[in-house]
Amino acid sequence: MIIAYKEHFQFIMILIIMYVLGVWGGPVIYPLFPLVMILFGIRQRYFEMLIISLWLLILSDYVPVSDATYDDLQFAKDLKFLVPLFLFGFFLLNRYDFSPLPKLILWFLPFFICAIIALQFSIDFKTGLEKTISYVLMFVVIPFYVATLHREKGELFWKSLMTFIIGMLAIGIVLRFVAPQIAMLNGTRFKGILGNPNGLGIFLNLTFILWVIVREFKLATFTKRENWYILIVIIISLLWSGSRNGMMSIFLFFLIANLVKVHWFFAIIAVMMVLTFSDQIFDLFIGIIEFFNLQDYFRIESIEEGSGRKIAWIFAWQEIQNYYFIGGGFGQDESVMRPNYYWLSKLGHQGGVHNSYLSLWFDVGIVGLVLYLVGFIGIIINAMRNNYLALAFGISILFNINYESWLVASLSPYAIMFLIILTILSANLTGSDYVAEIEQQPILESQTNAI
Repeated sequence: MIIAYKEHFQFIMILIIMYVLGVWGGPVIYPLFPLVMILFGIRQRYFEMLIISLWLLILSDYVPVSDATYDDLQFAKDLKFLVPLFLFGFFLLNRYDFSPLPKLILWFLPFFICAIIALQFSIDFKTGLEKTISYVLMFVVIPFYVATLHREKGELFWKSLMTFIIGMLAIGIVLRFVAPQIAMLNGTRFKGILGNPNGLGIFLNLTFILWVIVREFKLATFTKRENWYILIVIIISLLWSGSRNGMMSIFLFFLIANLVKVHWFFAIIAVMMVLTFSDQIFDLFIGIIEFFNLQDYFRIESIEEGSGRKIAWIFAWQEIQNYYFIGGGFGQDESVMRPNYYWLSKLGHQGGVHNSYLSLWFDVGIVGLVLYLVGFIGIIINAMRNNYLALAFGISILFNINYESWLVASLSPYAIMFLIILTILSANLTGSDYVAEIEQQPILESQTNAI
């Protein structure tokens, strides 16, 4: 990973300069960011474009401290709409550089059609249209960029990607000591560089899954020291965050990933047992927490009520009846929840729907929700023909989205991480792909010299 830092030292300095100018440089960042993306796009530096996109989306998730008079990272929120536009624009200009059409797009094509149809029932058509365009564009371009970078750079791409992600998480750990007002939520729970502890839990879950898949698919190899560094950063961040959803999602992935190594049947049995005896497992979990006197850490008083989520779920389910079959287009869940924020907060709920299934139901109806799940589960089943690790990924995500609505947000750091993993599974990317292309290079060069 040190090699990756050295390889991209100048690029890292560019990110630091952009951050400094964004926070303290006034409006300078607004023309600078598009200029940087254009320059990298012209030079066909697709890796840098992808990393800048992820970097900006991570910054945009930041929530200012309670006593702050303004948001230091408002520029990231203002500029993030440019991410899919620049990625798609340079994809069109250099379309012959990219791989054939990724299968990921085809799996979700019926869902996209349903989402477009649902716009006719949107409360805020302009917002719905913008969110639909960004959602579709991200699903189109991220698989192209990932597949192309995998083919051209191979292990260097994957190690550099993991280096950047873990580096950002490590910055959050450092901030815990040097700037706790940034890294902590109201001085209590750790959120690192993300907007809130639960968001950090989602990001850690996706990071852990990506790390395991990169290793298992032999996309990159890490030294023993590098693996320990990655694992320690993830574990420390997870424990400090106190994200129960993140912990359980990672545990489910780890459990199923190890069971499938024995036999996929054992993994299926484990899932069925969890679903069948969920109440008993919940009671056992509570008992263990009380035995070790960890009630405060796990916020046991709010577990049963889902930290106010049940209030939102009940209200959302009542409102969904008005958009049952087709939905109201992307952003419909926000358009319905936001006007009722005040009285919902009085009942103990803070935020939106906090459930991706309900949010999708709001936006695209039961038809769109089914089409999305068919596409997602279809990719998982198809990927299981090559590696049963896909089953562990699918179960972890299906559990995780039951408590957060990040699946409907295309311009978030979680969405881009999710699409990277999904691209690996849908395209069955392996380390042998890059090796095969490298082995062909001497042959092609000799043929060229002969001509």
